[in-house]
Amino acid sequence: MTSRIKHALTALSLSVAAVSAHAVTINDGYNGAGLSYNGDVYGNPDIYQITHMEVTHDSDNLYVSIFTNFFEGADSLGHKYGDLFISVDGWHPFGNAADRYKDDDITNGEKWEFALDTSTGDLYSLSMVDYMDQLVSSGTSSSVRKNQEVLVNTSKATLVGGETSSVDLSGVSNTVGTLGVISYTLTLADLGLDLSAPTSLGFRWSATCANDIIEGGLSVPEPGTLAMLGLGLVSLSLSRRKKA
Repeated sequence: MTSRIKHALTALSLSVAAVSAHAVTINDGYNGAGLSYNGDVYGNPDIYQITHMEVTHDSDNLYVSIFTNFFEGADSLGHKYGDLFISVDGWHPFGNAADRYKDDDITNGEKWEFALDTSTGDLYSLSMVDYMDQLVSSGTSSSVRKNQEVLVNTSKATLVGGETSSVDLSGVSNTVGTLGVISYTLTLADLGLDLSAPTSLGFRWSATCANDIIEGGLSVPEPGTLAMLGLGLVSLSLSRRKKA
């Protein structure tokens, strides 16, 4: 095997690894229903703002990071961290991006297949039978964005047997106005996912007040697509070497 081919194969493997590990950023383009105005953050953005989430994966896990100013104790109303909701068949909100899904709420938006309990790190599956009973909403008080799903009802939903998904709160903010991160690890086997085929996913997170919400979707390409992209990068590299 020539030195050039060896370098090409090494570059190919590194290129594919780099692409597959690349984080997809979902910016906060969702408002949702529940307020009398079409605003993003209800209340003080220094407390409730969510800027974006990042999603990446390897052969075993999905990694979801939520970037938010919110931390428990940031306000005087006792609001808590909400749970992470996951869809494994794409993202189907009510409405459209142009108006930031301003009419989407617990009754009409995406029906999530899973929820990861932030307080315990336990993963629950949600049945489409009696679906609403398995959710906890933000409520209807004047201090919250009303009727938004924020928690899994652990007494109604089903704990995924043998699950190994987890939550890391070590990166959360502890100062008002400072951005922190909540990190979730979702085991692909827990979600019944096989990323050897193209997969569409959806995610949602908010504090229990839903004063800011992030929802969004992404598509994971099949490994062959990543390999072709990597091969293209290698071919381009070899072509440049020849010209040099």
